[in-house]
Amino acid sequence: MTNVATDKPIEKLLGRRQELLLTLRHLESEQTDVENNTDWLDHAAYVNRVALLDRLAEGYQTELQQVDKALDRVKANRYGECLACHAPIEEQRLEAAPEAEFCGSCQEMREGLLRV
Repeated sequence: MTNVATDKPIEKLLGRRQELLLTLRHLESEQTDVENNTDWLDHAAYVNRVALLDRLAEGYQTELQQVDKALDRVKANRYGECLACHAPIEEQRLEAAPEAEFCGSCQEMREGLLRV
């Protein structure tokens, strides 16, 4: 399903993947620095810093997985196809969220089900 209309979102995915990898490497370095620093005056500050870095890394790792799934769909020539109804995902949606797995209608339905 890759065509001119999806080239821009795919470029965004590849760029975002690089940003995520750099950010995760930076967070890993920060985590190492925090763990190797023995000069913490306040143990609670240390614990909070470690927890913050863990949450940040988890969020970025989740986003990286979503980007990788989208890139896998590109390789399988299924990028831009809704995983639920198999209809094309709206171009505007892919431009805004290139990792989108569902068309707008199916995403709304999923979110409605989650609220119940």
